[in-house]
Amino acid sequence: MKEDERYLSAVATLGERVRRVLSRVPAQIAAEVTEIRLRAGKPLGLMASSRVLFVDENGGVSDRPALNAFLMTKADMQDSFVTLCGWAVHSHQRELCDGYLSVRGGHRAGIAATAVAEEGRVTAVRDITSINLRVAREIFGAADPLLRSCFWDGPCGVLIVGPPASGKTTLLRDTARQLSSGSPGGYVKVCVVDESGEIGAASGGVVQSELGPCCDLLSGYPKARGLQIAVRYLSPQVIVCDEICTDGEVEAVAAAANSGVAVVTSLHAADYKEFLRKPQAGRLLETGAFRKLVLLEGAGSPSKIREIREVPAQCC
Repeated sequence: MKEDERYLSAVATLGERVRRVLSRVPAQIAAEVTEIRLRAGKPLGLMASSRVLFVDENGGVSDRPALNAFLMTKADMQDSFVTLCGWAVHSHQRELCDGYLSVRGGHRAGIAATAVAEEGRVTAVRDITSINLRVAREIFGAADPLLRSCFWDGPCGVLIVGPPASGKTTLLRDTARQLSSGSPGGYVKVCVVDESGEIGAASGGVVQSELGPCCDLLSGYPKARGLQIAVRYLSPQVIVCDEICTDGEVEAVAAAANSGVAVVTSLHAADYKEFLRKPQAGRLLETGAFRKLVLLEGAGSPSKIREIREVPAQCC
């Protein structure tokens, strides 16, 4: 799928009036869009090549709101929200309580709203005020440096580190695809544990992202449970999953590694120093599951690798 087609597939998940104006955005801009920003009562915005852009009523874009800027009405917000949910808001309550929506095509929407809480736990959300629709991108070959450094002598545990929007998911996807497709040294059995639906983009039983011929996809499973199922029943050589957050997920990673399965996953951190300060980083390294740290450049260069480090021997 071409990059402007990826953009259009994301646009197709929004409300009718918003779709109409976003479909007129010039193709060269559309191919670079990473986020579509909807805020109630504010101009419709885009992020493209790390630039903030605003959309006018004719689909034109500029680096500041024009006099004819397209303003998001309350009706536009509601229409887009319901359309993103596939007209079945109730079926997305678990995701919404965690602040996001998995969208067909592998796209993901962050949802800002008013929380309804009971005993410190979010049970529902109401009054949607903004939506950040992140456009899923496939960059074939993004994982080439990672594979050359980390997999030249067989499967290896890899932890990918980068700030938000630095291309971690794109890199995970291409790593799974290449390993499953026989690169670099032969076909590898891969299982993708895709809790948020961003890596494999499964819809109606069809995997929309290219993950290769030797990949199994567990979509929508809580990460810790998905890791357990993968190890017990799918006999992978490598498990690929997105960001590890909870202690239960760390324990599941350790169990997988102790079963002889290599885990490739990610963690949010701006750089190596910030990574070392995160308690979760220490717990992950203590599992002994990882031999390599892959540090990304940042949002300005999605999926570009800044540095690959060996995990210190005392951590393995």
